[in-house]
Amino acid sequence: MGSIVTVTGEVPSTDIGAVLMHEHIMCDLYRISGFPDHQLNDVDLAVSELGHLDKTPVRTVVDVTSVGLGRDLQTLRQIAMATGLNIVAGCGWYRDPYLPQDVFDKTSDELADILVSEINGGSGDGWIRPGIIGEIGAYTDPMSPAEERVLRAGAFAQVETGVALYTHAARSAVGIEQASILLGMGVPPERIVIGHSDTFPRKEYWSELLGMGVTLGFDTVRPHFPYDVEVRIAGLMWLAERGSLDRVVVSNDVCIRSHLRAYNGGGYPYCATDFFDSLRRVGFGDQEFRTIFHENPARLLAVL
Repeated sequence: MGSIVTVTGEVPSTDIGAVLMHEHIMCDLYRISGFPDHQLNDVDLAVSELGHLDKTPVRTVVDVTSVGLGRDLQTLRQIAMATGLNIVAGCGWYRDPYLPQDVFDKTSDELADILVSEINGGSGDGWIRPGIIGEIGAYTDPMSPAEERVLRAGAFAQVETGVALYTHAARSAVGIEQASILLGMGVPPERIVIGHSDTFPRKEYWSELLGMGVTLGFDTVRPHFPYDVEVRIAGLMWLAERGSLDRVVVSNDVCIRSHLRAYNGGGYPYCATDFFDSLRRVGFGDQEFRTIFHENPARLLAVL
C-alpha cells in the first residue's frame, strides 16, 4: 500500500487524495526583496486559504519551504491539525541570496548530515520529519558554488534516505545542470523533480530532461496572465501527446500574499480546479487528473 511522511506522521498513500506538490504556507521572501507582499506569516489566514481546498479533491499539500525561506515546522503541524490536511514538509536550503551562513561554513558532507538527521529522526522540539528534500534552488544558469554545495548535500542525503528531491530551476536551463549533478552522484532519476520547468517553456529543454528520466515540475500555474496559462496548457498537451504525463507534477507555487484568494489571487485550489477545467476542454479527463495529481505525487513521496 505504501505511505508518505507528513508533519503529523505517516499517512497511507491511499488516503492522500489529490496532491499539490509545490506550495508554500509560511514563507518569507520579504527579508531579501523588501516587498510587504512577499511574506506569508499569518496562521489564521493560512488556515482560511487552505480551507478553500475543502470542496476540491486535494487532501495533501507539499510545503517546499526550505531553510532561508522561513521554514517553520511547528507552525506547519499546527496548521495541519487545524485544517485536517496532510501537509508534507521540505528540508534543505533555497538559493542565493537566501542562503544562511551555515551553507558557507560547512561542507556538503556536513550539510548532508543535517538533512539525514532531520529525515530519519525529525527536526525541532516536535521532532517533525520532512517528507521531501527541497526546494533546492539555483538563481540562474550556472549555479553559484554555494548553490552547488547545497545540491550535492541534497544528493548525498537522497542516496542515504531514498527521499525524493525537488529543485528550483526558474526561467533558465539550469535544470539540466542540476539533473546532471544529481544523476552523476547516484540519485535515481525517478526520485528527482526539476521545479519550475514551466517557466522555461522550450520543448528541447523539456525533451532533454525527460530523456534523463526526471520529472518536470509544472508548478507555477496561476491565473494572473492568460498567456502564461495558455503556455502551460500547451505544454501539458505536448506531454500528453508524447505519452509523458507520468513525468509531470502540477502545482500553483503560492508563495506571496497576492497569490491568495483573500488578495484576489487563484489561491491553493486553482491548478486542480479552474486550470484543470481548461485542460478538460482540450481532452483531459479523470484519468489524466489522477495521473498528474495522485499517482505521480504518490510515487515521489512514497516511503522507500
